Amino acid sequence: MIFFLYGPDSFRRRQKLNELKERFMSTVDALGQSLIVLDGSQTTPQILQEKISSGSLFTKKRMVVIENIFLNKNEAVFTSLLNICNKNASANDNAIVFSEAEIVVSKLKAEAKKLNNLLKKQPFVQEFALLSGNNLLAFAQKEIQKQKGSIATQALSLLCHRVGNDLWRLNNEIAKLTACAGEKIIDQALVEEMVKSEADDNIFALTDALGAKNIKLALQLLEEQFAAGLSAEYILVMFQRQFKIMLEIKVAQNQGTTNETQIASKLKLHPFVVKKTASQSNKFSLEELNQYWDELLNLDFRNKQGRADIKSELYALIAGLV
Repeated sequence: MIFFLYGPDSFRRRQKLNELKERFMSTVDALGQSLIVLDGSQTTPQILQEKISSGSLFTKKRMVVIENIFLNKNEAVFTSLLNICNKNASANDNAIVFSEAEIVVSKLKAEAKKLNNLLKKQPFVQEFALLSGNNLLAFAQKEIQKQKGSIATQALSLLCHRVGNDLWRLNNEIAKLTACAGEKIIDQALVEEMVKSEADDNIFALTDALGAKNIKLALQLLEEQFAAGLSAEYILVMFQRQFKIMLEIKVAQNQGTTNETQIASKLKLHPFVVKKTASQSNKFSLEELNQYWDELLNLDFRNKQGRADIKSELYALIAGLV
């Protein structure tokens, strides 16, 4: 039996993976001796064969979790996995669970593409795309209910606007809010007090400096983000989010949709986001936004391949593209 969990939303993907592990341990192996987790980026055909084929003294069934296999550079690994998966696809003895972030199919080599195609044809496949709009609101509402809390509609909207689709942070903010509110309803005032959006504001200021062609200020603002303790990976994600939104708004405007409310509805974005970002996107041409977006995607891909120093390349991107 093969499970394939993939997509950029690592929070919900991790939730599902933990659910599968807990189910296996509760029904098959309470001690977890037949539960194996492998770093797919570093594994070898020999390790895969040994871990998947070797049995336990206490149970015939095994669960093998393989994470980030498509970051592996050894083509033989994918050849081996193709054989293993074909043998185990309909078997009940083993549960093989693949967990993967975004997969850029065009960057995969031949055997890796075959494995990706095979995995997506399995009965147990689930994609975890980043949440937005009503889906994000529904997720936040559900998590608040899980933590025995309740929230006003406007407060929920503000919370999702300030945090965005970083569900790890959203979960932490919800824990703080529910603990502080106790049995009371979480209102807008509490969200405004406890949930800060400095990162959004700082990234907005940074991209605004880029739009004004002010390299010196943009580099200074970037340095301040690093000094404040933000990781290069987080800043890259925020850059991607901001430029994606600006690009989507620019495309919508070029297609004749200029009303902000209509743009928000069309793109499934919060009106606050559109209102704040629409004027900023006007400082860039469509070509400039596409150029930034391509550079950010390329940097993200090379980072996942272990071939990029994000911090240095963010400085270079700002200095070179403006």
